[in-house]
Amino acid sequence: MAEIVALGCGLVGEYVISKLIDDGHDLTVIGLEIPEKLQGKCITKITDALEFVKKIEGCPLIINMLPGQIGNSVREILLNKKLDVVDLAFTIEDPRKYDNLAKNNNCKLVYDVGIAPGYSNLLIAKAIEEIGDLETCKIRVGGIPSKPDDNWSYMAPFSPSDVIEEYERPARIIDNFEYVEVPAISDLHTIDYENIVNEGTISLQAFMTDGLRSLLDYGSCKNMSEYTLRWPGHIEKFVEIQKLGLLKGDKRAETISKLITEWKYIREKPEFTILDVITENNTTKKRWIVFDNGSEKASSMARTTGLVTLGFIDEMLEGNIPDGVFAPEELHKIKGLTNRITKKLTDEGVKITELL
Repeated sequence: MAEIVALGCGLVGEYVISKLIDDGHDLTVIGLEIPEKLQGKCITKITDALEFVKKIEGCPLIINMLPGQIGNSVREILLNKKLDVVDLAFTIEDPRKYDNLAKNNNCKLVYDVGIAPGYSNLLIAKAIEEIGDLETCKIRVGGIPSKPDDNWSYMAPFSPSDVIEEYERPARIIDNFEYVEVPAISDLHTIDYENIVNEGTISLQAFMTDGLRSLLDYGSCKNMSEYTLRWPGHIEKFVEIQKLGLLKGDKRAETISKLITEWKYIREKPEFTILDVITENNTTKKRWIVFDNGSEKASSMARTTGLVTLGFIDEMLEGNIPDGVFAPEELHKIKGLTNRITKKLTDEGVKITELL
């Protein structure tokens, strides 16, 4: 079995680590907080990840599951140490700038290995392979409580500070073949989903966010955009906070601290994750809906994100990934990779429906 070092142990990290331990791998887990249930099942070190990475020795596989900016800070160090990396840290920085470094050091890094970006990228690559150049591509994704409430109707399944950054950062999209930036949380609209959570229809709001990343440079698509899904009223509440200036200057830190508390993830509360990918050209339309409502052991976001991460870990350990830095869609052409990761999801009960 492989020697693996996991950096970070949040909700998704805990799930990934537990599954790897169950598979018999030797895990060293690094984090400022590590769940008690992992104690004794692996080596745990409660310490600063950046300081640990600077001193790391040997040649383990690294799983980077740190929050955004911290996750970005370790990439160059790891590649300079000639280590292979499966990277889940979501940051505005483009890891592809380290491609030559990875190739020169005969190592590899695969990034954005979550549900979206991640699995969504593989579906876009699959659509382009099957139907050719795209006229339109829309990705919608969200992880939310099963029922709305009178407050935010939201729990943050990953770093709340990353969620806030997502709501504030301009969204990069493709409009008529042109790369453009539009304000975050623009193009707010409602979309209905039938028979998703229960029988009947639920109405969710979608708004633009900056999730396309590497897809902006992939294939040929006239119009491409990515949206976050939330219960109605959630994003209007956030916009009101912005208008009041509570995310500026001296008030920002206090407001973020308050949001972190109000968005705290409650494990016992029913929730679900949905990914909706629509692709079409002048002759053909393909659509996938991925849905999961979690299990007794893990949240839906931990499962959907973590299973994709685990799929790429398998590909790395099997030696299927060449040297260099890669986004998921760039690896779609590896024979069977997308099918294997799809099976990883469906074998665990994640529902994937393809609509033609």
